[in-house]
Amino acid sequence: MTQSQSASPKQQLFEHLAVIARALGHSARLELLDYLAQGERSVEELVRLSGLSVANTSKHLQQLKAAGLVNARRDGKYVRYSLGDERA
Repeated sequence: MTQSQSASPKQQLFEHLAVIARALGHSARLELLDYLAQGERSVEELVRLSGLSVANTSKHLQQLKAAGLVNARRDGKYVRYSLGDERA
C-alpha cells in the first residue's frame, strides 16, 4: 500500500495541496498559467509568448498538468492546453 492509500483524507488533501504549491513555485509556470487564463493555447504559442524552449515549456506544462492546474487535449498534431477545471 502506498503512502497516499494509507493516509487519512486530511493527509491526502495536504499532499495534494503540496503538489499544487510546488507547481506554483516557479515563475515560468506562473507566467504560463497567466497566458492560459487568457485562453487555450498550444505549446508552440506558449513558447512564442514566454520565450522558453519547447522542452522547458513542455516540462513546466507537465508539472502543472500533474497538479491538476491545466488540461491538455490533442488537436491534430498539436497539444492544446487550458486551465484545469474539476467539473470537466
